Amino acid sequence: MEKLLSLSRLLDEACRRRPDSLAVAAHDTRLTYAALRDLAARLAATFADAGLAGERVATLLPNGPQLLGCYLGCFGAGAIAVPFEYVDAPPEIRYGLADSGARWLVVQDDKLADLAAVDLTQTSVERVFVAGRMPEKGSAAPRIHCEPFAALAASAPRDLPEVDPSALAFILYTSGSTALPKGVTHSHASAAGIVASVLDALPRIDARARIVVHDSVSHMGGWIETFPVLARGGTVVLARGFEVARFYDDLRAWRPTVLGAHVDHLWQIVRHPGAVRGDFASLDTVFTGGDELPLPLQRAFLDLTGLPIQVGWGMTEAIWLTIAREPELRRRGSLGRPVANVELRVVGPDGDDVAEGTSGELWVRGPMVTPGYWRRPEADRAVLADGWLRTGDLALRDADGSYWFTGRSKQVIERSSENITPGEIEQALYRHPAVAEAAAFGVADPDEGQVPVAYVTFAPGASASEDELKTFLATQVAAFKIPVRILVTELLPLTHSGKIDHKALAERFWLEATTSPVPIE
Repeated sequence: MEKLLSLSRLLDEACRRRPDSLAVAAHDTRLTYAALRDLAARLAATFADAGLAGERVATLLPNGPQLLGCYLGCFGAGAIAVPFEYVDAPPEIRYGLADSGARWLVVQDDKLADLAAVDLTQTSVERVFVAGRMPEKGSAAPRIHCEPFAALAASAPRDLPEVDPSALAFILYTSGSTALPKGVTHSHASAAGIVASVLDALPRIDARARIVVHDSVSHMGGWIETFPVLARGGTVVLARGFEVARFYDDLRAWRPTVLGAHVDHLWQIVRHPGAVRGDFASLDTVFTGGDELPLPLQRAFLDLTGLPIQVGWGMTEAIWLTIAREPELRRRGSLGRPVANVELRVVGPDGDDVAEGTSGELWVRGPMVTPGYWRRPEADRAVLADGWLRTGDLALRDADGSYWFTGRSKQVIERSSENITPGEIEQALYRHPAVAEAAAFGVADPDEGQVPVAYVTFAPGASASEDELKTFLATQVAAFKIPVRILVTELLPLTHSGKIDHKALAERFWLEATTSPVPIE
């Protein structure tokens, strides 16, 4: 692995070599590398002049140049970017703002109605900047003065001191082993380690690379599809979400060389009735993340395109860690081998390394590992020790030095590379006046990896239909967290220690459910 780049100088090499080449395209906007660096430098100057080094700047933006500019501006000024998912509901936005202590917020005009449901006067937010149309008088708008995005970019660009590599660069909120999301921090050094590990795993990414990013850049999935390509001077085309017909339009129009996609997106791609092999002729790199790639999907993609899907294993806390470059068609769970500068251990319950071929918990150490969680020392102590990250994933190492996924020790539901904590769903259900108790868990799904299912009990004399509960949840959590089934029971099973027995509920679901779970639209 080459020397780690400077995150605050991420665009410098591309600007030196190819300032007029296309850096980013989104909708009707095209920015060269010179223009993108100019936007980033103007934002960085504004952040620096406001004394935001070390402070949090939150964004609620879709994929687009403004989102990339805010990331890069924060990197240049030493501010900490806190990107929220554009699909987040008002309670999730409220929680993230309160937990992060963000001082500034940059929001797209389409999200002002959601933001109006959040009392920003009860948060640390001091200034709100709006990308797009400013709110009209009498419209749904935050109870705080809003300023146009142009005001952020009004400062003259100038050289700023290089940021200390140990300083925090961004915080991504992700579900963990507790009821509410935790902020995973990455420093300038660990973020540079992420870029380097992706480039080591995918060495064909260079200045000729083109990628269409359908995943949210406010999520680690979209982040690793975007910033390594920018570091190499390639072209990033930003889409707002995934829709299979639009995917094929973009594939034919942009002729990308790199494709990164979730498992459920890949299933839609291979099943699309209009797909032909020639559509994929420009690609030289196809990858997905996760722990298991279904063997039928690998076979179907190979049959359609002639290209293998490379599988990278990692998590928001540390990515990438391993890469499986060769298509595995006989055995499930191939994680491949570590990328450069990554150390792996397979550890048993006693804390000692287990024998070759024996399953245990994967521990990792490397430059891409998170420095810790945002203001969660107890969470740090639970998963970080002497530079090692306890991943909670189970695997074994074979005689050839390859790693194989064997399970997950934590209860997190991994749906299409999005992590969902059962407690998030349960707490949201508890807010419904009819619900007395709630329990959520994940079940296997061939397209999305896992999907959430929930059981509820009702308060005396109360009731609600499954559709009513789902409609309510849509006001509380993002759509991908809504269970595919919400079932009613009189009693929830308990363990010997008096806790809800999620395992027993999952077994009961498979025995009793008469309707197979299907992904939500």
